[in-house]
Amino acid sequence: MPSYLVELEHELADAHDRIRLLVAERNTARLQADQRVSLREDFRELLGTDDIEQGVAVVRGMKERIKRLDETLEAVTDKLDGAWGIYMEFKEAKP
Repeated sequence: MPSYLVELEHELADAHDRIRLLVAERNTARLQADQRVSLREDFRELLGTDDIEQGVAVVRGMKERIKRLDETLEAVTDKLDGAWGIYMEFKEAKP
């Protein structure tokens, strides 16, 4: 076989390898783009916006609300503990 044909076969094989690599890169890029779209949709659904600054503000508001709810729960728990203590004292005082 003439050397120029061997060289052409090598170039063709290299081109096929490059095409496979490019197709794989394209598929990876599509998958990553789909994941970004999915994350953006999840972000929008959870926070009611797809604007990042507004989303951050919503999350900060949620954190503040959680903090207030935790404080309220702690206060209620303290009151219940106090009421339970009074109940137990009252119960033990009766013969």
